[in-house]
Amino acid sequence: MKRLTLTFALAALLLAGCTRDKEFTTRSINGTQCFLLGYDEQMGPWGDTLGLKKTLEVEWPDKGVLSAAAERELMKLCFDDSTFANGDEAAREWLSKPYIYTDDGVAPHVETVDTLDESKEFSYMAVRCNSTHDSALATFHVGIETFGAGAAHGIYSSHTLTVDLESGNVVRLTDLVSDTNLLCQAIARAIFDLDANKDIRECLFDEYRNADRMPMPASFFVDSARNNITISYDLYHIQPYACGIPSVVLPIFWLSKHVELTPYAKRLFGPDSYIKE
Repeated sequence: MKRLTLTFALAALLLAGCTRDKEFTTRSINGTQCFLLGYDEQMGPWGDTLGLKKTLEVEWPDKGVLSAAAERELMKLCFDDSTFANGDEAAREWLSKPYIYTDDGVAPHVETVDTLDESKEFSYMAVRCNSTHDSALATFHVGIETFGAGAAHGIYSSHTLTVDLESGNVVRLTDLVSDTNLLCQAIARAIFDLDANKDIRECLFDEYRNADRMPMPASFFVDSARNNITISYDLYHIQPYACGIPSVVLPIFWLSKHVELTPYAKRLFGPDSYIKE
């Protein structure tokens, strides 16, 4: 079996626009690993051997940028495991292990290889993460895509993790709004009332077409101008696969008419972004 190769670009990337004493810096963790999975019987038109390719392109925060809890949460989003000591270790482990699906539970024979014959169908899994930030918040955008050979289409997800740069802690929707029940009602109104969300309301599952409230979203991010919160749902959650991952725009000033913003949110967004008491 050939040795796993993983390239870490460890040079720190200093991102502009940060006014804090502790700079927001990241490094790139990239890698590709290929496998041949051998089975004891035919597995389809590709025979008894199936290729698998795993790709990793991750922008990872340097030590001390995030709190330990926030870094573990980012690790969980990227690698589905938060138990490793750091992002480098998590990346190595993720790349070194093939993900294997079998109907009978019998694992195939695994050979690690440098490349695959890409003229033949193969399975793949890719993890990508990049970040944006301003003087107060950093947002990590994590996308994961998987495709099993022979499937009609791949499965993908997109999640964001928002972090307060002063504390290094994760910012949650409960840090921004005082009542999540009212937030779910506001999301429904935003879908049906705001032109920015027209594409979402035209593609909802029937059960949500006349809903007066929506489920709690999977993730969110704040735009760089801090004018909007954009929330998103998982694939298949509120609309069909063909419509993609739904993202709903909530303008801050509009949102403040429907749900009370927390003191933290009011400081973050500024007095011109919400209704003054």
